[in-house]
Parts: sequence; C-alpha cells; structure tokens
Amino acid sequence: MLSKVLGAVGLLLLVVGAVFAVRPVHVGGDGCGSVFQPDKGITPMQCDARLSSRGNLVTGFGAGGAALIVAAVAVAAIRDRRTRVPSS
Repeated sequence: MLSKVLGAVGLLLLVVGAVFAVRPVHVGGDGCGSVFQPDKGITPMQCDARLSSRGNLVTGFGAGGAALIVAAVAVAAIRDRRTRVPSS
C-alpha cells in the first residue's frame, strides 16, 4: 500500500512539473513563452526572473516526483524480498 501511495504521489508531482513547464509565463501582459521554449523577440531582462523561478519550480517538482517513484520501487522490492525469504 505504501509503495502505491508513494508512486501515485510521485507521478502526480511529475505531471504537475510537466504542466508548469509547458504553461506560458506572462510578465506585465507580455508573453514570455514557457520553460522549454521561450518566445522569440522578447527582451530577456523582462522575463529572466520569471522563467528562472518557473524553471526552479519545475526542477523541484520533477526531482521530488522522481525521488518518490524511486522510493516506491525500493519499498516494493524490499517488501517482495521479505515475502520470498523464509524467516528462520
């Protein structure tokens, strides 16, 4: 049960990170593009801070989600190994 919860929350964090990565950023009514593809023709100083903070947010969600998925796999592997090895 714990591995399923960890995996589900990890997957949710990865999806949220992906949504924030492709969602466009706006500063003062001007479109800056997204983390993956900034708009062409924008003044970099207008959007740098917003795109940088959005990039940090995406990285945090992605790293957290990946860590939780790895933890879920580890918990499942440990639990599986305990059920296969007979107790003495």
